[in-house]
Amino acid sequence: MPNMGFFRHYAAGFSLNIASGPCMNTLPTEHLEPGIFSPMGAPFIVIASFLVYLLHRWFKRPSVKHVKGPSSPSFWLGHERVLRDQNNAGDLETKWRREYGTLYRTGGCFGQDVLVVCDPKTLEHVFRSSHPYLKSQDVIFILDLIVGKGLSSVDEETHHRQRKILNPAFSPAQFRKAQAIFQHCCDKLVNSMKESLTASGTNEAINILQWTSKVALDIIGLASFRYDFGSLDGRNTELGQVMRHLFTASQSNPTAFELILVTLMRMLPHSTLGLLRLIPTREIRLLTSVGTVAKKTAREVIAGHDEAQAPEGDGDVVDVLARARLAGKMQDDEIEAQLMTFVVAGHETSSTSIAWLLYELAAHPEHQSIIRAELRQSNDYDSMSFLNAAIKEALRLHPIAHSLIRTAPHDDVLPLSGGKTLAIPKGQTLVCSVYLYNRLPSLWGDDAEEWNPARFFEQTLPVSLGVYANLMTFSAGSRSCIGWRFAVMEMQTILANLILHFEFSLPEGGVEVLHFPGSPGVVPIVKGEARLGTQVPLRVRVLH
Repeated sequence: MPNMGFFRHYAAGFSLNIASGPCMNTLPTEHLEPGIFSPMGAPFIVIASFLVYLLHRWFKRPSVKHVKGPSSPSFWLGHERVLRDQNNAGDLETKWRREYGTLYRTGGCFGQDVLVVCDPKTLEHVFRSSHPYLKSQDVIFILDLIVGKGLSSVDEETHHRQRKILNPAFSPAQFRKAQAIFQHCCDKLVNSMKESLTASGTNEAINILQWTSKVALDIIGLASFRYDFGSLDGRNTELGQVMRHLFTASQSNPTAFELILVTLMRMLPHSTLGLLRLIPTREIRLLTSVGTVAKKTAREVIAGHDEAQAPEGDGDVVDVLARARLAGKMQDDEIEAQLMTFVVAGHETSSTSIAWLLYELAAHPEHQSIIRAELRQSNDYDSMSFLNAAIKEALRLHPIAHSLIRTAPHDDVLPLSGGKTLAIPKGQTLVCSVYLYNRLPSLWGDDAEEWNPARFFEQTLPVSLGVYANLMTFSAGSRSCIGWRFAVMEMQTILANLILHFEFSLPEGGVEVLHFPGSPGVVPIVKGEARLGTQVPLRVRVLH
């Protein structure tokens, strides 16, 4: 169940296509108004811009303008527009990292200075400080729209209380119970895929992401809540529809107003953020709609669960929440928020990670053969060195979240690799780049941009940061992903079953799958086909 910290510094712009029918898989192709002012937003932008300018001039603490970085192309938009206009998310950031180092400065809206960080020493300080760096207000606002006051969107004190309640649902004993559910769902996946491939009678490429999405949704429902979404049975649930498009849609062409709104979310007093719900932007409308559907599903799960039957000790998520409710440790809105959080965090992100893994294995068929040989020799997934190395490598190259955005809780001094330091003011925005950290040549070798699972066999890194394989994919520190072991076990089981029964290859003539630049997550689109939405087209051959 991947981490929900995936909304990076341009997160407020993403929106969802929740319409039904064929358009569910498409991204709008029309260009939106590129100007800064619209009839709806002009007065608001003028007043807000003037106030922000005054605050920036009069009250800003010593700046970080001496930090090297690319020149900002616009006071109003900074680099927000150019980051979305790149073809492949991460290309510009990688270029700047090579030019300016592992900590550099970019421009945000209203002349803001944003620090992009992938320095291991600095990240260790940010995520393991005794005074934790905070998620930025725009991230909290968006998460609150989707999932409410759940584990991913609350303050540190509330997070500690909620996590303590939920920890028993993520114990080794509970994972052993969940393994049977993983296998049950994978059996259905294999049978459904075989039936579909046989019925088609062709060797045409299929969008493997559609299949990984179905099995991931069914697994999270059954293993965490004993709730059957029925995706592999052909049930087209309302939640399944909106979740398939959580990370993509019209954000390929955001308006300037939408880009600026994220900065206002970050800079306005927290007590005023609720007023932003009244602004009828695409993002706020659609994210609120997703939250409404998720809440409806959470209430259905709760209604179908008998609190009196919740076992003592370990249990699944719905069991521990039921006990917390009976004991008065959680209110109904908190319980709904936890269920919503785990569905959102554990569905589309897991399915996308597995699809990326299969894409890389399709490009390297010899690695499929190695994994297949391991599977024929052992039933213990943890003992399969290459299977696990392939999972780690996929999570390294294609992390769940591109960046994790944090705000300095006080004036601070950041330690840098090499013994240098950097003083920053309270409130300084830090974009902690998971993408760049996971590809640092100083950590992962000169081939850090390339697929090479063997790097994990004997590699000893100079830092120990992330909770899994020294990757930042599941974050680090006290707010690391509570369900990362669940996610790894899920990937192990799905990959093992698919590799045993199928052979994967790239479409005839090849295909280039890119990281969609308009998404907070590292989601796949085919080069030149962004209008078709997220997809990973692969040819699949039944082995037996």
